[in-house]
Amino acid sequence: MYTQLLGAALGDRVPFVAESTRTAAVAEARRRRHNLEARMTAGTTPDPIPVVLALQVGYDVALLELAAIVGIDSGPGRFEPAERERARLEAALGDLGIDLEL
Repeated sequence: MYTQLLGAALGDRVPFVAESTRTAAVAEARRRRHNLEARMTAGTTPDPIPVVLALQVGYDVALLELAAIVGIDSGPGRFEPAERERARLEAALGDLGIDLEL
């Protein structure tokens, strides 16, 4: 189910611009990660599941776009379970010297 949501989110985005800079993609992934972490720790939303799900999808889209820019193979189908692929991409990006934590 999550992979379908992620695939739909990727399909709904403005077509991916190959000229997107690594710097811009890193900034977007950091921003999305920060928003997700802030919501996960706040716990103040009255309807947390849809909100957190939307934040996870947004972060994963940013991860996929950054991965594509730096040449890491991935795709929505690899996000089953999402946590495993998310951790793999974060580790692979870290190996390239890209720190997504603020």
